[in-house]
Amino acid sequence: MSRSTKIAGKVVSVLSSAAMAASCMAFQMPVTTASAAGTSSYLFHDTFEGGTDDWTARGGCKAAVSSDVKYMGSSSLSLSGRTATWNGGQKSLDSATFVPGQSYAFSACFVNMKGSNTTEFKLTLQYDLNGEANYDKIAQTSANRCEFVQLYNPNYTIPTGAKNLVLVVETTKDTNDFFVDEIIAAPAGTKIEGPKSMISPRGDVNLDCKITVADLIELKRGVSKGFTNVLSKKNADIDQSGEIDSEDVSLLHQFLVGKIKEFPVISNHMSMKDFTEKVRPTIVEKEPDSANWQKSGVTYGEIQKKSYYSTTCNRTKEVNILLPPNYDPSKEYPVMYIMHGYYEGIDRMLTKGNAEMHTREMIGNAIAEGEAVEMICVFPDVFSSPTLKSCTGMDETNNQGYDNFINDLTKDLMPYIEQNYSIKTGKDNTAITGFSMGGREALLIGMKKPDMFGYVGAICPAPGVTGAFNWDSDNSPYFLMITAGSDDRTVYDNPKTYHNNFEGNGVPHIWHYVNGGYHGDNCIRAHLYNFFRIAFKN
Repeated sequence: MSRSTKIAGKVVSVLSSAAMAASCMAFQMPVTTASAAGTSSYLFHDTFEGGTDDWTARGGCKAAVSSDVKYMGSSSLSLSGRTATWNGGQKSLDSATFVPGQSYAFSACFVNMKGSNTTEFKLTLQYDLNGEANYDKIAQTSANRCEFVQLYNPNYTIPTGAKNLVLVVETTKDTNDFFVDEIIAAPAGTKIEGPKSMISPRGDVNLDCKITVADLIELKRGVSKGFTNVLSKKNADIDQSGEIDSEDVSLLHQFLVGKIKEFPVISNHMSMKDFTEKVRPTIVEKEPDSANWQKSGVTYGEIQKKSYYSTTCNRTKEVNILLPPNYDPSKEYPVMYIMHGYYEGIDRMLTKGNAEMHTREMIGNAIAEGEAVEMICVFPDVFSSPTLKSCTGMDETNNQGYDNFINDLTKDLMPYIEQNYSIKTGKDNTAITGFSMGGREALLIGMKKPDMFGYVGAICPAPGVTGAFNWDSDNSPYFLMITAGSDDRTVYDNPKTYHNNFEGNGVPHIWHYVNGGYHGDNCIRAHLYNFFRIAFKN
């Protein structure tokens, strides 16, 4: 038995636990997904098509149906005239339906059209307990102006003894007006799909969510004096050439007068095939010992242990951030996500492996030698179950927790990194790699999100995926690398299965084989040594 998912036009099957056991010997990794509940199971589904759906204003603001902005349908709920963060919308919850001590799924889609960039939204439960008012966070996340974002918690437990339940939509810091749409409550565990990104488009230089002559004026000003807003600068690069110049001004003018109906894209990148062949001669089987040494006169980056709230997991998660040497918030840096394997944690790929890891020294030395670009490296907690805090065994429930990392990464962790660090965004500036189960997830994330990750790697990747792996020719990463060890007694020859699959489908990639490599540190170091030197250079 297997289930299938469509990736870039190809069908990729994930083996059931029985098939996995047969193919993987001791390394059993079943992969399944619970079926999503349909809309018929929703406890309420407020779309604001025929009114406010019992939502009222909270504080001195105004709550009204608006057709100006909507996520779905023709209307949304507008919250305007806000003077405090707690001003927003509210709806009383029926105590017969929403029972204290029991869990439910909640989702709401927010957008800010005119306020600050970015805005942090919050979905809150207000309730009375022991005669006092209490406020409990259901979900919280940030979004750029003009970007619809979903606040979603699949398993929120109403506090025991709570009375007079009120669902609240609000912000954490800003008092700007905002809109909310598709507010849903459902039984716990219900999968509720959220919006695709609705980021303001190229050409919207003044960030008012539309393209007018005001944007042309702002673009000309930026060309001569520079940009202070990162998103404005991104939208000003009309042809996406990496430079903001007179060509961008000309294209925006042509668009405004109707000479062109869409903006062209100028690619400065080599094809995946050409870039792979260019770097192939630079690949070394093993890193030199000196790559892991701390050297006199070399500055190494700071390791920061941080935490963020994951709406995907309904809990706070830790993450390690390795900054580049002499990190400067006024500069922007590309980002590489480096993921651990089964049962492991955020220190494994950075400091604590089979022995002591020296990833900080390796990337610091590469940067000092001019062999790698300055980058921020992120070491996440890959296990992303909404019900379990940590991995408890190699079974289907735990395996889903690892598979769910794609949602935690794209909905929670990446926005946190963008909000708190000075980074370059887009696939040109984002890489992902990982070890064992992290390697398998890196491959799958790279295939499902080719628009987000330009550099994809996998170290001794775990098995469990079959089918034809490929990308659309117009939407593929710039580079793909798979590392395997001759003495791997955990996944054995399974990495070669991925290699053969990509090779059979004509996908350019590096097959990196480490003689004497085992399922651990020496394959990880050999891979990272090469991957650090290649990422962000196409």
